[in-house]
Amino acid sequence: MNFGLVLLGFIVVHGASLGPEPQCSKFHYEEQLLEKMIRMEVRVEEIEKRISKTNQHVHQTLEDLKTERRDLKNDYNELQTRYSQEMEEHIAEIGKLKDTLLTETIAFKARVPADKSLETGQTILFTETMFNKGNGYDNMTGLFTVPVSGTYLFTIHLCIKYKMNMFYGIMVDNTVQTSGVFYDSTTDHCNTADAITVLKAGERVYVKCLSTSSGEVLTEYNSSTRNYWSTFSGLLIHK
Repeated sequence: MNFGLVLLGFIVVHGASLGPEPQCSKFHYEEQLLEKMIRMEVRVEEIEKRISKTNQHVHQTLEDLKTERRDLKNDYNELQTRYSQEMEEHIAEIGKLKDTLLTETIAFKARVPADKSLETGQTILFTETMFNKGNGYDNMTGLFTVPVSGTYLFTIHLCIKYKMNMFYGIMVDNTVQTSGVFYDSTTDHCNTADAITVLKAGERVYVKCLSTSSGEVLTEYNSSTRNYWSTFSGLLIHK
């Protein structure tokens, strides 16, 4: 047998057993590309949904933050207003307490009457000022002019000759605050009277002879051991 023929027959038979080779569609590439585009479009839609959801969340978060910031600002303004009001109240209370505790010193004391013989209706002028804190007393007129409104205590100490009498008055402007009479039939004597009164700044306080015996009524005695002095004094005790 011819070897060549045998070989040719083997090839033909073997080829026939393999069958025809697969053929690719002419649209195979386009189909794959379309499939990829569809998958990509689906993926893009999913991404867009995520982005939209994230944007909504961010937007809502921003709105919540704005609302919280507005609430915090309102709370801050309310606290600031309340704090300012409380501070003003505390400052006012401290001011009142300061005025109560730190009453300034207003006090005076004067002696040596200008006249020992007095007339009815005469203001008793004490010429020698022993001290005058606040400068309320005037030893040229005998008047104490109230420098600060408040409660005051005034005291007079008058030494009267025996068998002489004098009706006195502690006056605020033209109104009698305290009045009485000093008299002793046996010896020279000194008597004290006082008045506590609430006064306004500018009011005037003085000692007035309401009625008296004729001649020298007042007397003074000075020694190294004792003194008989007629005096007029006053003190601010509460403002």
